[in-house]
Amino acid sequence: KIRAEGATALSKNTTWINLQTLNFGGNKIGDKGATALSHNPTWINLQILDLRNNKIDEEGATALSKNTTWINLQTLDLGDNKIDEEGATALSKNTTWTNLQTLGLGRNSIGAEGATALSKNTAWTNIRIFDLRGNSIGEEGATALSKNTAWTNLQTINLRGNSIGDEGATALSHNETWTNLQTLDLGSNSIGAEGATALSQNTTWINLQTLNLSNNTIGAEGATALSHNTTWTNLQTLNLERNSIGAEGATALSHNTTWINLQTLNLGYNKIGAEGATALSKNTTWINLQTLDLGYNSIGAEGATALSHNATWINLQTLNL
Repeated sequence: KIRAEGATALSKNTTWINLQTLNFGGNKIGDKGATALSHNPTWINLQILDLRNNKIDEEGATALSKNTTWINLQTLDLGDNKIDEEGATALSKNTTWTNLQTLGLGRNSIGAEGATALSKNTAWTNIRIFDLRGNSIGEEGATALSKNTAWTNLQTINLRGNSIGDEGATALSHNETWTNLQTLDLGSNSIGAEGATALSQNTTWINLQTLNLSNNTIGAEGATALSHNTTWTNLQTLNLERNSIGAEGATALSHNTTWINLQTLNLGYNKIGAEGATALSKNTTWINLQTLDLGYNSIGAEGATALSHNATWINLQTLNL
């Protein structure tokens, strides 16, 4: 561990004018080290800065936010620190990193206030990947993010484990800006049928490729609503693990004719039983399916037999029962 002392020493370097990647992950540099790094005037070509797990709180994040040197910064990862509301708000005010493409703020004790501040940023128009997993932004924070109109190039947003609930999911579903969105992770967010239904009605995310709703409570009603979606023609991965969709939900999904590019379907721990497996076996749309996870669903011999009769999934590579 280089700690604050090492980071401070390195920050005084004036030779490495071509430095592009700096990885200090897990080095316990703290606020003092982060502040020292923020003052470096030499690394004008820096593109990737990894400061994950460094015990940086709002003071260090605020110092970094004031940096005006890293005009070419493309990736900033501050995951697993404790920047809190104040740190997130400070970062949101940065106007230097106009080339920023990836921002990692996972597990940082950021709440609705921090998410709201970040949502108002208009400088990061090139941002493509935004990671806020494991915070506590709630429905208020999700609603604020949904109203962002600057991140038109956003491709991936990870809001896993943020307690956004049905209201937060519904607010996100109304977003009309993220037309390039490819990956949406809303796992472990207490989203029920209402939120799933709202998401299913979104017509903006025409490029969506991966949707993760695992560890929610969408049930058969939510799965049925999702099955009626006709917008996500490019969907490749759907994760509905642990959602209690049952045989009814599995049957509804089996009738979907839109997701012709689906490659991975995870329905593990959903109590679909033999009836649900039988319904899925009759699907003739998912000709590109490569991975099917039906683990812990009590499908029994009857369900397995039904699956064995499927002649559509000629590209299937992995089957988990």
